This record gives sequence, C-alpha cells and structure tokens, in this order.
Amino acid sequence: MSPSIMSHKEDISVLIVDDEKNVRAAMTELLHTHLPFVKIVGEAGSIPEAVREIHQHNPNLVFLDIEMPGYTGLQLLEFFNSKEITFDIIFVTAFNEYAIQAFKIAAFDYLLKPVDPTELKRSVNRYLESKHTPRLEERVNLLREAYANNLVPSQLAVPSLSGIDFIRLENIILLEASGTYTKIVQASGQTLIASKPLGEFETVLQNNLKFFRPHRSFIINMDFIKQLSSRDGDIIMMQNEMQVPLSRYRKAEFEKLISNYKV
Repeated sequence: MSPSIMSHKEDISVLIVDDEKNVRAAMTELLHTHLPFVKIVGEAGSIPEAVREIHQHNPNLVFLDIEMPGYTGLQLLEFFNSKEITFDIIFVTAFNEYAIQAFKIAAFDYLLKPVDPTELKRSVNRYLESKHTPRLEERVNLLREAYANNLVPSQLAVPSLSGIDFIRLENIILLEASGTYTKIVQASGQTLIASKPLGEFETVLQNNLKFFRPHRSFIINMDFIKQLSSRDGDIIMMQNEMQVPLSRYRKAEFEKLISNYKV
C-alpha cells in the first residue's frame, strides 16, 4: 500500500451513488476490506437521493456513476451553490472509451466496473495527495463541454505540481516530454509542468486536428509553426523560436497536414 494511505490517520467520509444496488454493495465491501479508514456515510440510487445525502452527511468524496436514469452524474452539481461544493468526485463507470477520454480532459479520476481493489486504492491515494475539490465546478463544466463537443474541448484541466490548471488549447504552442512529466509551453511565454506523461496528452488531443506529434518527445500546435527547415535534418521552427525535430516516420503524415496550409 502506498505511503499516503499507510500514513493516513483521519477518516475520509464517502458517499456511494449508483442506481444498481449490487454495485453499491460491492463498493461498500471493497472499501471495508481494503480501506478501513474510509467511513461510508451513505449511499444513493439516484441524483435526488444523492443530493439529500450530501446535504445531510457532508462527505469528503463521492463515488458517482455517470449513467443513471432521470439525471446523469454530470447533473449532480446543478443542485448545489459554489459554497456547498466541499466534496470531490471519483466516477465509477462501465468501460466506455469515450467517457474515459472525457474524464482525462477534465482531470477526473475514474474506476471501471467491476472495480479492481488495487485501482480503488490508487484512486483514493491520488485524492489524498491532490485534494482537487476547490475547482470541481470548473472541471465538471469542462467535462460537459467535452461530451457536448465530441471530445474537442476549448481547454484542458491539467494536473500540475500546484493543483489543477486550466489552459486554453489555442494558447498552447507545444508540449514536451520530461520524463514522467510534460512541459506545456504557452504563447504567453509561461511554461507549466504537468504531472502527466506526454502519451496521456496525445490520447486527450487525438480528436483535435491542430495538434500533431512530430517526434516522440513533442506535440505541437500547428497554428504556431513558423518554418520547416531541411538544412540540417527536418526541423520544425515554432513561432517562439523553439526547434522541434520531425521524425522520418512522421514526415509523410506531417506533409499531408501542412498541405491544408499551403497557398
């Protein structure tokens, strides 16, 4: 078990929200068995029930199914004002690649049904380490946007060393791999260190045609390309003067993309 969970002293209060009773029972059993410091304060089979339980018990964390009859999990926050949102959410969902990509865009943790004990412990540990609650409303709004726009959002919620940063895609010049982290270079000149590897950003941005991975260490915004130089190998010069190598394996795809920009 990770140090954060091992060293945790205070109880975490949780609410389990799922329209299937057997799923709620399975989650309860998993929490009792593997995370005994977690205090289950209630469960709910619908969003209206969840709202009542949250008002009554004020949980720290809500395990929330996204697909339920009547109201979806995304509508939960519509019943609260900003001051009442003192909890965070971990989504529990059946496998759906579309939903999972949306969760990543909005920096939400998620568990796949049936829930694996190891993944459950990892999710709770990430909650203990990050405590993202203050920006929950913004993340839910971004999650809605990802769904509404078929996973081509206008911005990303990026887990960074300081919490959660929201970055508009139009302001990103490039992303550069830095071990298990990613450097995000913005048009303002600011560089953000994101606590996610570059491959995760490639997955999130795969539906956005303006972003391209010319090299294993870089993803670039095509709107910020200044020049392609073949003088000393294929080098993409960005508008901020950064030089990005173009892999010979990606050259044909890149040339096809830039054909849209030629006059």
